[in-house]
This record gives sequence, structure tokens and C-alpha cells, in this order.
Amino acid sequence: MAEQPPIIVTDNTLEGQIGTLARYLVAAAGAFALGKGWIDDETLQALTALVTVAAPMAWGIYRTYTAKQKLIATAQFAPNDVAQVVHK
Repeated sequence: MAEQPPIIVTDNTLEGQIGTLARYLVAAAGAFALGKGWIDDETLQALTALVTVAAPMAWGIYRTYTAKQKLIATAQFAPNDVAQVVHK
């Protein structure tokens, strides 16, 4: 069997930092808009919930989908005793 290249694992933590930055930006912009009277407290709470819950959830679903697609593409080229793609 041919020698396989090693599995590459990235140490990139940028994804977590982007989420944290987005939460701080929404909090700062929301506080500013609240202070100006452009939005009320309930709107600020809804926007904060959207950024802290819905956006990471959507990102996680997308990442899971793309990871699965890569796994399927890789398994198609592997020998059948290593991996098989089952169509359901």
C-alpha cells in the first residue's frame, strides 16, 4: 500500500475569535443605538440572542455539512475495505 500523507489539523482559532468579536460588536452597537433611542431594550435583546445563538448554530450546521461532503468525497477514492459510501 502506498504511503498516505499525514492528517493535517489546523490550530486556527479564528472562528471562535470571530464569534466573540461579533458578540462584542452587537453589544456595543446595540448600546449605542439604545442610548440614541433608535431601538428599545427588547429589540436589543432579540438582536443579541440572534447573534449569540442563531448565527453560531447556522455556522455549525454549515461546517458539519461541508465536513460530511469532504468525507464522502474522500471515501469514494478509498479501497472498499477501508471505507464505503452507502447511498440511502
